[in-house]
Amino acid sequence: MGSIFSPLTKNIGIDLGTCTTQVYVEGRGIVLSEPSIMATDQRNTKIIAVGRAAEDMLTKSPETVNIHRPLQNGVIADYGVTRTMLGYILNKCVRSVQRLRIMVGVPAAASNVEKRAVMEAVYQAGAKEAFLIETAAAAAIGANMPVYDPVGNMVVDIGGGTTNIAMLSLGGIVVSKSIHLGSLEFNGAIKDYLRYQYAAVTDEDTIEEMKITNGSAVLPLEDRGFYFMGRGLDDGLQKELAVQSSELYHAIGKPLVKILDLVRSVLRETPPELAADIVEHGIVLTGGGAKLRGMDQLFAQELGVPVVVAAEPDLAVARGAGIAIAKRDSLSALIQGAQRIYRRRF
Repeated sequence: MGSIFSPLTKNIGIDLGTCTTQVYVEGRGIVLSEPSIMATDQRNTKIIAVGRAAEDMLTKSPETVNIHRPLQNGVIADYGVTRTMLGYILNKCVRSVQRLRIMVGVPAAASNVEKRAVMEAVYQAGAKEAFLIETAAAAAIGANMPVYDPVGNMVVDIGGGTTNIAMLSLGGIVVSKSIHLGSLEFNGAIKDYLRYQYAAVTDEDTIEEMKITNGSAVLPLEDRGFYFMGRGLDDGLQKELAVQSSELYHAIGKPLVKILDLVRSVLRETPPELAADIVEHGIVLTGGGAKLRGMDQLFAQELGVPVVVAAEPDLAVARGAGIAIAKRDSLSALIQGAQRIYRRRF
């Protein structure tokens, strides 16, 4: 029977992120990249919108619409919504007649219970086979790092809710760590700064635009102003405000220090011969957070090693998960299947 179904089997890699879910389909590449949000009708729990369409409803949805963010810190916080969202996404990406073999990236710190929840959600969404891989390992594969070679490869994946760091060599993980901190924390730091410095608040989209256009991980050479409409906390009135690039640099710096400390701790636990490889070959940054201006410069200055940002860093995890499942025999040390997660034979 296996030979009958094998031509219809489709390998799929999924980056189930706190902010964005991305899907890689074998032979097609990245076919979907949308916010990890779902909107339902409060009266009959019917799905109204998923992904970008649901995100557009965030600030304009009526009271009868519930907005769900089912993923927190890279793991499932609402199993039912995640299962429904995954089913919707897979139906959108592949034909119903195809047999799905799915690989999902999970944080290094995910517990066995959290991994089982991901497995169950993937099976319930229609997968015939499901596998898990650490997010940083998937990012390294997606960034075309030589993970098979007998050299140290270090990757730092800065996602929306989690930062994952791994040292890989000879197709396996030597050291890996994760922290519940990512680009959402950068937004939160900016929001707190506006609240205390200007006694004003603004919407999430404005803060995200502010971070992208004027945010920087290093002190900017040109101190540019970003003008926006904010609501005063004292009188509740709308007013135009301006925040400088240097101010955003200082605000974002606090969460960046925590990420750098975690990178240093991984380097301290790395065997000396592999640490020497990092001094020579450097560190690769992936994830949406790596796109913050000057991120590679900051890491290079603070760690004293070469640092580069991967091409299309925000797509590395999904692409790597898709490549890993196609090469699962040679990458078995990085992959966790159902037998390992459930500790029983299927």
